[in-house]
Amino acid sequence: MGRIIKLEQLKESPLILWELVIFSPLYFFFSLINLSVKLRITSAWGNGTLVRSHGLFMQFIGTNNEQSRILQFMIPEALHRILGISIEHGYMLQRLGFVFLTFCCFHFYLRAWFGLSGAFSGVIFLSAIMPLTYMNHLQESSPLLMLTFLLSLWAIRERKTFLLILAFIVGAFNNETILILPLAYFLYNYESTDLKAFRKLIWRTFLISLPLIIIIGSIRYLTRNNPPLAPLWQLPNNIFAFQAGFKSGLLSASNFIFYIFNLVWIYAFLEINNKPLFMRRLSVLIPVFLFIHLLIARLEETRLMLPLSFLVIPMGLWFIFYSRSDVSSPFKKTSPEG
Repeated sequence: MGRIIKLEQLKESPLILWELVIFSPLYFFFSLINLSVKLRITSAWGNGTLVRSHGLFMQFIGTNNEQSRILQFMIPEALHRILGISIEHGYMLQRLGFVFLTFCCFHFYLRAWFGLSGAFSGVIFLSAIMPLTYMNHLQESSPLLMLTFLLSLWAIRERKTFLLILAFIVGAFNNETILILPLAYFLYNYESTDLKAFRKLIWRTFLISLPLIIIIGSIRYLTRNNPPLAPLWQLPNNIFAFQAGFKSGLLSASNFIFYIFNLVWIYAFLEINNKPLFMRRLSVLIPVFLFIHLLIARLEETRLMLPLSFLVIPMGLWFIFYSRSDVSSPFKKTSPEG
């Protein structure tokens, strides 16, 4: 029951069915808890702000970047029309569903490296830190972003190009953060310093990235005249927020970026050379991701860090469970190099 599961086994296996039956109700309950916390914190759900914003988005006169995140408002609108539910309930169902699917997929994504208990602990950790990202903001592209980011990383790890392109297409209609993932593809597939091989990889990375470039570029062009929600350049604001946060105390919201993964931020990079190739290569993505967001995003909005969960958490778990070869552990299993 604790053995590693390879991707091919996900297609048909009694073990997979057993894990779904056992864990999916738990993950659904975790999703309900997260939805409840989000609704309690975000007054915009119940005071009419959500419905007003949705109306602006449907007229394509909302603020950017939110207006450019097409699926975050089109999916609730479709649920509203098909099921006859309110707009608010459409957004609730969207958040609940995508968070639940993310938990389930994260479980099996982790099973390529960890036994059953290790995968379960990773999902628990993700569920526990998500409430730290909730603010009185709508943030409704975040759940689908998490799912498409995870599925993209999974496809990159398993070298499933067609599935990667599908994840890119869906993700491009939802949130521009997914634009960083071609770098992940390049890092994992880099094999040689030979100039010809390097050029070939650059060209292949570009072709795979084309759906992202075309879709996001087209949407941003069509919405170019929509008013911005915030300035693009955020470095001075982030520096000021960090300074103010440390002066005001450890529990300041400005410090949540450090709390969100707590010591796992450090564990992720300890004994990095002993970790699987996928983790070693994509560890480069983490500082790049942080640096970009430091320049153009408000880092006090810790939800921005959630896509890194699918790298930081498994890298940290690997150190926790596999770092001491002299300790017999139920988590310690032979793992594929990926």
